[in-house]
Amino acid sequence: MIWAGVDGGATKTLAIVVSEKKEIGVGISGPSNYHDIGLEKAIANIREALEQALSQIGGNLPVTSACYGLAGLDSSKDFEVIEKAVGEAELANKNFVVHDSVIAIYGATGGNKGIIVIAGTGSVAAGLDDEGNYVRVGGWGPLLGDEGSAYMIGKEALAYALKAYDGRGEKTSLLNRVIEKFNLKQVEDIIDVFYRKGVSVTEVASLAKIVSEEALKGDRVAKMILEKAAKEIGLHIVAVYRRLGFREKIDVALIGGVFKAGDLILSPLKKYLEEKSIEVNLIKPRYPPAIGALIIAIKKTSPEYLKTEILEKAKNVVERYYG
Repeated sequence: MIWAGVDGGATKTLAIVVSEKKEIGVGISGPSNYHDIGLEKAIANIREALEQALSQIGGNLPVTSACYGLAGLDSSKDFEVIEKAVGEAELANKNFVVHDSVIAIYGATGGNKGIIVIAGTGSVAAGLDDEGNYVRVGGWGPLLGDEGSAYMIGKEALAYALKAYDGRGEKTSLLNRVIEKFNLKQVEDIIDVFYRKGVSVTEVASLAKIVSEEALKGDRVAKMILEKAAKEIGLHIVAVYRRLGFREKIDVALIGGVFKAGDLILSPLKKYLEEKSIEVNLIKPRYPPAIGALIIAIKKTSPEYLKTEILEKAKNVVERYYG
């Protein structure tokens, strides 16, 4: 028997396979968000990652069972499309398709109950209880949500910088940093940069690092932006906590670049959760998402093989090859 976990995102696809003899293989290929690259290419990349991993242990497709945690699964239609495609591709005898936030939480908690918050370019939170009930909040994208994300921090930085320039808001060092970032000869040139040439979500999100730097130097506006982001992240956690009916102290795994701001984010986040009487342990993820997918693949078919020693070994292999 061979089980497989697949973490398929917008930039790469990572697959990990484990045999009942505890042999482990890993493979990596291109993206597998079918909205970005098309269904045929997405399935081809998943197959490539799996075949790479299997080649390391002398295995072949189809595997016994596989779980695919994929980006871009935001509607029932998306699930129908992918489930049909992976079934027809004969990648595994049993296939389990889930949203990428599901494998992130299984990995972060080792398959136990808990909550994850992902605050990178975008933001989303999810939770899992003892019965396997799953709740997801946020993740609505930059137009409809992504509160507490690097994108929203960057967007706020731009707004407050321009308010400071106009005299509508408090003075802030963010103004000069924005001028430098976009190489503006005069502030009004920002209209051309954003509305004519166009700036990506990723570029706006990159401003979050600048906000953290200025907050560390004592800029009041930068600190306020990060405190606001922390509250939004807290709202995600509170929503998941209450919807799953938690009453006890719960592990909350923090994932994403926003948390690189350290105490600038964590201190106001902890304060907000205390005000809401939500008891949590803020932790780093135990395992990467690909191992979360592997946990699901094994748990669904052969739970007796789900051993901590296997997961730890798999984690070491993934980190050795891919960091």
